[in-house]
Amino acid sequence: MSEKLKKIIRFIQSTDNFLITTHMNADGDAFASMLAVSYLLEQWEKTFEIIIDDSRVDSKYNFLWGVERITSYGPANKKTYRAAIVLDVPSRKRIGNPATYLPSSEHCVKIDHHPEEEDFAEFHMVDVQASSTSQLIYELVRESNFKMDRNLADIIFTGIMYDTGRFSFSNTRQRDFQIAAELLSFGVRPHDIANKLFFTNSFTSMKTLGYALSHMELLLDGKISLIYLPHSVMVSNNQGEIEELANYSVAIEGVEVGLFIREVEPNYFKVSLRSKGRVNVNAIAKILGGGGHKHAAGARFSGKYQDLRRQIETEIQKFMTP
Repeated sequence: MSEKLKKIIRFIQSTDNFLITTHMNADGDAFASMLAVSYLLEQWEKTFEIIIDDSRVDSKYNFLWGVERITSYGPANKKTYRAAIVLDVPSRKRIGNPATYLPSSEHCVKIDHHPEEEDFAEFHMVDVQASSTSQLIYELVRESNFKMDRNLADIIFTGIMYDTGRFSFSNTRQRDFQIAAELLSFGVRPHDIANKLFFTNSFTSMKTLGYALSHMELLLDGKISLIYLPHSVMVSNNQGEIEELANYSVAIEGVEVGLFIREVEPNYFKVSLRSKGRVNVNAIAKILGGGGHKHAAGARFSGKYQDLRRQIETEIQKFMTP
């Protein structure tokens, strides 16, 4: 890993005019890794722009340095970039529209912890054993001998805390606790970050949580739990505030796979899948054109809700058949 990181650092330090981007429906690790890299580029006096496919950034990330510099894809930011740093995403299609701005592969850097789906970057660091892309950015910071400070420590801690589910998911490793302990020495306050990420919600989102749980269904003799929010419910919600429902979906005794399906536009759905181990939900998400990890993945789907539900249930049942 060290040699790959050294090559990435040499490339970044010898280049300028960067595009920084991540996957569609960006989450805490995606935002944190982008902001951490942009913090490095700012200190190294590099020019860059951060562009994402999503139309907005959830307000819960407003406490992080540089969040106001994240822009959404559109005609106003259509430019040519000399280089790109792509974070927390395994393939170009998962980037969405900003992928059209990527330069040729010899000018691209990819840092990620998802199973690799596409080799589109000459300089790449992919480690599926890492808890998060933010953890890998921490390793890059250490390798570059960059002096850590409170701003950068807050960003990296946020990404690791988010993707490990407050250090409780199965992807949490000893290394995460070592990094967390070091970041605390720079003034990080874990309870403050946890409150901002997980415990600061609008009244509407909390009411939606109640609706979702009261309408939850069990399928396949209790092996699958399903949370579905129709468009009529989604229109009044900030999507980022209800993402935690994906984890609620699998928090039932006897359930092996949890599904959280929301209709974000009429007949257009976002799907989050969670597994307790036996079912590889990444494989199921790939069938729908998405991806992720073995225990957590996502996808998007255009069509009828009943068709989506039937297809997912059929695929999950294949994994459960001896």
